[in-house]
Amino acid sequence: MEKPKTYTSPFGKAIYPHLTRCDVKFDSDGLYHVDLEISDDGKAQEIIKLINEAIDNAVSDEKKKGNKKTLKKATLPYKKEDGKYIFKFKMKAKGQNSRTGDAFTQRPAIFDNELKMLNPEITVWGGSTLRVNYFPKGWYVPAIGVGCSLRLKSVQVKDLVEGSSMNNSSQGFSKVDGDSSNKNESSENEEEISEESNSSADF
Repeated sequence: MEKPKTYTSPFGKAIYPHLTRCDVKFDSDGLYHVDLEISDDGKAQEIIKLINEAIDNAVSDEKKKGNKKTLKKATLPYKKEDGKYIFKFKMKAKGQNSRTGDAFTQRPAIFDNELKMLNPEITVWGGSTLRVNYFPKGWYVPAIGVGCSLRLKSVQVKDLVEGSSMNNSSQGFSKVDGDSSNKNESSENEEEISEESNSSADF
């Protein structure tokens, strides 16, 4: 099966990020996630277009399976507040691959502005400026409807707000001006980044 195409969001403000450690409040398997506030309407519309295309593809797939129902839309992975768009990106920390049945664990790769891996002891807090490498995943659940998730793969932090103490180019990023590398004292030992096939498991 062909790997999904990935995209890189514009830089935005992180809201309630759980990127260094997974969030287990509502998912016992753990969930990495970040809400990204984007003020550029044009850039936001590019992501919305991808979301709509993923939903259209999910509807088309259901029709090919013989589903003749009118499919309602589930809650979309973004909202607009005060003229700004807030997009929800997420990654399951562990689960089971829907195609192979294999169990997997994964976490997002986090880079600083100079493309060094972020020190795992650093916690990225809300207010940090970052961008996300992701892919849109359309889905259909009969009880919920047809929708789209923005599957988080990796993150580049431009300006870091901290609370406490692979191949970079393949992640879709390039070096940018910022201050995160000044606060990053990561070792040269980089943990292996999860294979793309792992992040293809359904919710």
